[in-house]
Amino acid sequence: MNLTIYSTTTCSFCHALTTWLDKQSIPYTRKNTDEDQEALIEFMNVNEGNLGVPFTVITADDGAETKIVGYDQAKFKQVLGL
Repeated sequence: MNLTIYSTTTCSFCHALTTWLDKQSIPYTRKNTDEDQEALIEFMNVNEGNLGVPFTVITADDGAETKIVGYDQAKFKQVLGL
């Protein structure tokens, strides 16, 4: 499973999400859209019009994608099987 989190440096929900994932020992890739132009372009291509952050793309081993807008801990637990 692969997690990519699109965030900004000032987003408190982004920080809360990554702190929670760290506590769960779940690896992720964080892409700051306000510091990295390529990350912003990538975010705009995958966000399906959702401009809120954090925006997380979870790719399962079989290639299936789940996209989560915001920090919905219940949704993360469900998708990650926690």
